[in-house]
Amino acid sequence: MTSAALDAPATDQARLLLAALDDPQRRIPSDANTRTLSIMRRRQWIRPVLRDRSGSSIPSNVRHWTLTHHGVNAAQRVRTAHLTQKHPVGAAAVFTPAGATERDVVVVNSGPDEKGTVEVLSMKQGGKPIRVLLTALEELPELPPEPDGEITDWWTITDAQGSELTRVQAEDDPRARKAAERHPAVVAAVRRDKGFVVRRLYTSELSTPMGELHGVPRIPPAPDERPAITVRTGFTRKSIATRLRESGAPGAMVTSEAVGGNLRWRLPDGEELTPGEAAKRFLDD
Repeated sequence: MTSAALDAPATDQARLLLAALDDPQRRIPSDANTRTLSIMRRRQWIRPVLRDRSGSSIPSNVRHWTLTHHGVNAAQRVRTAHLTQKHPVGAAAVFTPAGATERDVVVVNSGPDEKGTVEVLSMKQGGKPIRVLLTALEELPELPPEPDGEITDWWTITDAQGSELTRVQAEDDPRARKAAERHPAVVAAVRRDKGFVVRRLYTSELSTPMGELHGVPRIPPAPDERPAITVRTGFTRKSIATRLRESGAPGAMVTSEAVGGNLRWRLPDGEELTPGEAAKRFLDD
């Protein structure tokens, strides 16, 4: 058998090695089958446990297995391989320095060395390369799915943890920021987190009570960068309401209580159109 084969445990062996590595006594799980145990013993990864913790002999018909130092090394190689797949070069991850409470978003910039550390680019430190343990990296929070509907002139303002602080109505990002900065909760968030997050809302989100929408944690700004940053705004096209006003279309965008507080374009004669219907009638969308 080649050394490469010894260094590449089969799936069940890898599972047992990782489980034993996390066990305080380095014991192999009891569901291991005889054939797998035999292979692992030939590789000198495990040894039988002959005495219990009190020092008493274990009956010969009861077999417990624990990792040898070769087994610990093999288990650590398996864990490193799994983490390397989970955090490949070029992937973003979350890193919390020892003793710190604020997380850093980093980009993996190298494979692991013999000590299990990788080079990452720290966003908190303006892209500076630092070395961290691969085991200290966590996956980024999963982004929520894109909401349905049309984009609106309403914006949600969230803090660094993703909690909604307030909502403002504005035609564009700068005006939304200016309006948000007058709100006491946003002022407090700027003092606490050095910034806040701005995101334009869809029509489907307007029926959600204020405070119940959640954003993703913001990426810390680089040095000398303005403290308030934008996450996932990503819209360069003006909202339908703005385009309707600029086109001179009759009426105005209102929040209609008759349809659960959703946005409607209300014509002078009282007829209400959905934003999509108004766009088709007046904007040729």
